[in-house]
Amino acid sequence: MSAATSNDPRWNLLDGTLPMLVGGELVTDGETSDIVSSRDRRVAGRFAVADEALVERAVATARGAAAGWAGLTGFERGKYLLKIADIMEKHAADFEFLDAIDIGKPVTAVRYSDMPVSLSALAYFAGRAQDLGGRSVEVGDPMVSHRARLEPYGVVLEVLPWNGPLWTGVQRMAAILAAGNVAIMKPSELASASFSYLASLIADVLPPGVLTVLNGRGSQVGAQLVKHPDVAMVSLTGGIETGVRILQDTAAQVKRVSLELGGKNPNIVLDDADLDTAVMWSTMGAFSNSGQICVCGSRVLVQRGIYDAFSARLVEAAKTRVVGDPLLESTEMGPVVGEDHYSKVWSYIDGAIAGGEGELLAGGQRYTEGPLSEGWFVPPTVFGGVDPSCTIAREEVFGPVVTLTPVDDLDEALSIANDTRYGLASGIFTTSVDSAEKAARELQAGQVYVNQWFAPGGLQAPSQGYKTSGLGGVGIEKYLQTKNIFIRSTPGNQ
Repeated sequence: MSAATSNDPRWNLLDGTLPMLVGGELVTDGETSDIVSSRDRRVAGRFAVADEALVERAVATARGAAAGWAGLTGFERGKYLLKIADIMEKHAADFEFLDAIDIGKPVTAVRYSDMPVSLSALAYFAGRAQDLGGRSVEVGDPMVSHRARLEPYGVVLEVLPWNGPLWTGVQRMAAILAAGNVAIMKPSELASASFSYLASLIADVLPPGVLTVLNGRGSQVGAQLVKHPDVAMVSLTGGIETGVRILQDTAAQVKRVSLELGGKNPNIVLDDADLDTAVMWSTMGAFSNSGQICVCGSRVLVQRGIYDAFSARLVEAAKTRVVGDPLLESTEMGPVVGEDHYSKVWSYIDGAIAGGEGELLAGGQRYTEGPLSEGWFVPPTVFGGVDPSCTIAREEVFGPVVTLTPVDDLDEALSIANDTRYGLASGIFTTSVDSAEKAARELQAGQVYVNQWFAPGGLQAPSQGYKTSGLGGVGIEKYLQTKNIFIRSTPGNQ
């Protein structure tokens, strides 16, 4: 890659082993794992990995800290979260660098998206920590009063995804701690750098054991944590296959589980849509973070009257999107996360080309020369005229690949949109209020975007996927359990 980025002083962040956090202490001894940069396939650093003994010690320490943390007032817990926000803000440029190196996310994407979301989450949940009241209802007997009390589970395990380790991790951590639980954070082995670095910055901020950060393979460290009897709840943001394994591993304990899973999200563009708006948002929805966002709009259903014009504009946007070194300010799209995922994305692209699953309109060819050939870069790829039964239109590619399918009308679009096992996100572009309202009612998904893709409000209005895209609650409420209290008064006291 460029000399400018290779001389970045932030490379010093990777000189030593990035730590784990157990009982308020940073742990770097023992086994380590390499950080292989997706921008050039080179080993850029290393992070510490937990063994079985450390996992046991970590859970025991977390359990020991649970009662003390739950006993604090919401105001006190919130002050800790605000301290973390101050520290993160001071080191914002470091987090940009680490996610660019580790997962290939452009520094500008971290700066203008991941960091603001992280800081907003810490501030938001600092406030919510003070507003966790239950409710009171009439129970039909004047001598009996009722109130509901929301209480923490205790030790909560949060299994993080690799596509947005910083903002998803901070958001979940903040909610867990605000709710009065202690948190064990398990970053993906593909994306441990930024959260391990966060652990190093805040090790002495929280009481020991309140926050634990453990690295390692999901099949080893993750599985041991999921099955541990002292872990009261497991929360995952990830793929359906991982979610199924967690359900299987926790079934015998009837453990509380929350799963935020994948999607194959339909984006409907009607004839009356504003073309500029539809193209801009659809491009962002398809190719942001190299298509590695669970709510990406990866299948676009376009009404025939606007299909040719929309297709031409989207293809031009794909071809002119700046793909490059994620450390460069000019880069709009970086590489995908790693070698295995790179191969998976190409298997879908190659299969679609070989199987005639639509017309290849943009991308679809590997970079064989220059800097982009050195990393796991996949060009923005567009297939047109795709039958909705094709594999490329039904399975979650999780890469910068979008399909275009012409439709006659809204009813046909809705039928195709809902013909999927997924139900995470969906959207429609139209200037008709009636069409927008019909789509909002009938789309079978936890999120519906109208004349936009992605949206603010994820903290204030968290969404759970339909069908196989979600299970077990959302937001801070999923980290709380309800206790109903009924008090009968004696007649003389009325």
